[in-house]
Amino acid sequence: MKFAVIGLGQFGSRLAIELSAQGHEVIAADCDEKIVDEVKSAVDFAVIADATDRKALEELSLQDLDGVFVAIGEDFATSLTIVAHLQELGVHKIHCRVINPIHEKLLRLLKVEHLVQAETLAARQLAKRMGIHGATRHFGLTEDHAIVELRAPAFLAGKRLGEVDLRRKYGINLVTVRRQRSESKSGILGVPHPDLIFEEKDELVVFGTEETIKHFSKTKR
Repeated sequence: MKFAVIGLGQFGSRLAIELSAQGHEVIAADCDEKIVDEVKSAVDFAVIADATDRKALEELSLQDLDGVFVAIGEDFATSLTIVAHLQELGVHKIHCRVINPIHEKLLRLLKVEHLVQAETLAARQLAKRMGIHGATRHFGLTEDHAIVELRAPAFLAGKRLGEVDLRRKYGINLVTVRRQRSESKSGILGVPHPDLIFEEKDELVVFGTEETIKHFSKTKR
């Protein structure tokens, strides 16, 4: 898929890099040359552009992308100007970072559907991750369901996946396993099979409800 990220502050830069790391084509734009230089090696196309200039946006040809993220984090007037220009240029899939409640109200008046409250989202995800023993990553899919990467509970070491029966006993599905290859490297094992034998330092990627994953993470037998 193809995306554009406008505004390369801490949030925007991280978003652009993560999207690119996941295999998407990314256009990253900011008016600060230094910031653009910092991300250009990590994305497909990094450009110095003043996105408040309608002509500069037009030259980027953003209309047919799968999404355009306005990631401005301080000046909501700038954010609104960019959103208005994008709409005038026929960009329909606009995602916008929300700065404050007034900004959110104005974006809703502009009928921007995809609003991202970065700080609130990050705090919520961190709180949920902290509630799961051994969790290293947390991806909330709904209010109740998530994909979580966590250290394998000690009781799994030496047991086969088919023997443990995670789905029936614990209400979770094993997506894959990250296994330590050396002191500094780890690798994904791919789609797990019933004969997979868990090792002590494995990290499991599991899907389930927040509560079932939390319960499983604390299981000692």
